[in-house]
Amino acid sequence: MSLPALIAMLLGISLTSYALFAGADFGGGILDLLAGNRDKDRQAIAATIGPVWEANHVWLIFSITLLFSAFPAAFSALGTALLAPFTVALLAIVLRSVALGLRASPRGPGRSEVLLSRLFGAASLVAPFAFGVVAGGLAKVSTSARLGAAPVPQVPWTSPFALTIGALAAALCTQLASCFVALRLIGSDEPRLAEQFRRRGLQAGTCVLLLGLAAPTIAAAAAPGVWHRLIGAALPLLVAGVAASALSLLALSRRRYLLARGACLLTGAAVLWGWFASQAPHLIGSRLTIHTAAATHAALMSIAIAGGVVLLLVLPAMYLLFAVFARPELEVTE
Repeated sequence: MSLPALIAMLLGISLTSYALFAGADFGGGILDLLAGNRDKDRQAIAATIGPVWEANHVWLIFSITLLFSAFPAAFSALGTALLAPFTVALLAIVLRSVALGLRASPRGPGRSEVLLSRLFGAASLVAPFAFGVVAGGLAKVSTSARLGAAPVPQVPWTSPFALTIGALAAALCTQLASCFVALRLIGSDEPRLAEQFRRRGLQAGTCVLLLGLAAPTIAAAAAPGVWHRLIGAALPLLVAGVAASALSLLALSRRRYLLARGACLLTGAAVLWGWFASQAPHLIGSRLTIHTAAATHAALMSIAIAGGVVLLLVLPAMYLLFAVFARPELEVTE
């Protein structure tokens, strides 16, 4: 394996970690938006995902650092061609953090708290949708010789295929969060509330399965380059993703929450790596690949070593963080 391919693999692992765990964070915000006036739902969401709301964004920072250090030409082209959706996603991440922080400040309930909750939920919906349309647009432009030939190609992030991927990303985040919350509630002996999140998970999972089947169909008509890659190099991942999505629905219907969460995580990983396979080795367009956009060998070697060290430090810390906050709170009695 070449050095650029190794760093691209490291970038893929980092993006997968961000998509799955920050995706559950975004999904928690979407569930918060759907909760309406039910405070118990919000408390359950906050107890499950609240302690690690922002910790997962370390993977986004790591991914961005890898991208602009190892593939500077692609980073520049991405920032130029996708300025609008990336700006929307960044603003959504900032706004949801601000809204969550202000909502948690000590004060009585009022109109401002309702507005902050709606802002938090809406921003949590917009962020994964924006990332999804970016992924769909990149897949289309990177598999089209006509669209991707320019040095800075025009990415069709508003095309029907890209919008479908955006909706798929939002639905998958919602299902992930539903599985996480329902599993914790069962562990905390709250089956009635867990049942409510189980239904949310079934609804979101049905949307994931339908959108997952619709995306290749739309690609066959509107993005033939993506379609040929999906039925070629990415076919095993596509099949695995559909099977995992169906398994998560079956597990939720039978109240096998741990299996449902695992299958949902597998679905997200399969979708993301299917996206990687559908456009590999291209980063954006047909000119900028992991080899043509790569930095110097010396820089790549330094980045590979530093990236390995970062993973060795971050992975145990993240595991400890999740392990500590995943435990139910102990009741202190006198």
